[in-house]
Amino acid sequence: MLKKILPSFLICSYAYAYDTQMIPVSETPDGKVNYPSNFQVEEGWNLLAFGEYLYWTANEDGLYFAQKGLHTQSGVVPPDGTINFNGKLQKIDPKWSSGVRIGAGLNFPKEGYDTVICWTWFATEGKKSAQSHHPSILPLWAEPDLTPFTAAVRSIGKWKLDMNILDLEWGGSYWMGVHFSFRPFFGIRGALIDQSLKVDYTYPTSPVVLEYLHSNADFRGGGLRAGFKARFVLPADFALYGFASGSLLYGQINSDLRVKEDTQPIAHTRDLFNKGISSLQLGFGAGWDTHFSKDRFHIEFHIGWESNQWFSINTMNHFMNQLHTGNYFKENGNLSTQGIVAGGRFDF
Repeated sequence: MLKKILPSFLICSYAYAYDTQMIPVSETPDGKVNYPSNFQVEEGWNLLAFGEYLYWTANEDGLYFAQKGLHTQSGVVPPDGTINFNGKLQKIDPKWSSGVRIGAGLNFPKEGYDTVICWTWFATEGKKSAQSHHPSILPLWAEPDLTPFTAAVRSIGKWKLDMNILDLEWGGSYWMGVHFSFRPFFGIRGALIDQSLKVDYTYPTSPVVLEYLHSNADFRGGGLRAGFKARFVLPADFALYGFASGSLLYGQINSDLRVKEDTQPIAHTRDLFNKGISSLQLGFGAGWDTHFSKDRFHIEFHIGWESNQWFSINTMNHFMNQLHTGNYFKENGNLSTQGIVAGGRFDF
């Protein structure tokens, strides 16, 4: 009986020891499923730090501020098909600008968990001007209460954006097969997003009258965020990656409007309210990483593309046509930022 039990016991003990032996952190465990795949180091503090350079542009709904074109004289009633105005909308197109994202975190090697905090800053602006020798520029955002102000000869629109995003997330990374790593995560997000639109109109009066308009939409809030990151390992330590996340935020928005004629205020509306917004983040790219100094340190570099959508965050107010008509309109547009992301990570 002992002769039959002893060989079986030795075989099971060997199999258990082989299965639980330490695998070098710089190697992908062949055939392992749900094995921790977060970047790890030997005899280190299991801390990580990372930074990214952002080269993004922004697009937003509702940045049309004037319409430039030609008037024709046609007073036929009913209309005979003659076009009274043939024009082109003038919209502010923000330029490409730089931003930064930095963060730090802590690894839990045995469980495959990690916690990360990061800060993202991005700012950009755009400017557009329209000019005509004839009063054929229609002001789309406001007109003073005088009949001659139905058209302008010059208009300038300026838009600025300043974003500060703070994320705290908790995630777990696991191998799903030999080459595919999956990391679901959840956490909280805080956001400070400031927007400012300034529009100037020059009217062909005598003397010339200038109209200045300033509208803003400043958001302060926070909420929940969840998503996942995926990595597909290639030969020579290269990899492809992708990620997606969604956020539900609630906070306060300030959407004041001020209008001046020359130096005299002619309109001021105050608008402070609470609102919930949502956002969507998507990205993909390629990277390379390696361990060195006997696996005590790990370094990684990557470059990719990222897109962020902020829904219904443009809540800027403005009048339509002359002020006394009371045609008041609140924007409800989306904001998007997208562009190149290049950075690196260091584990120690």
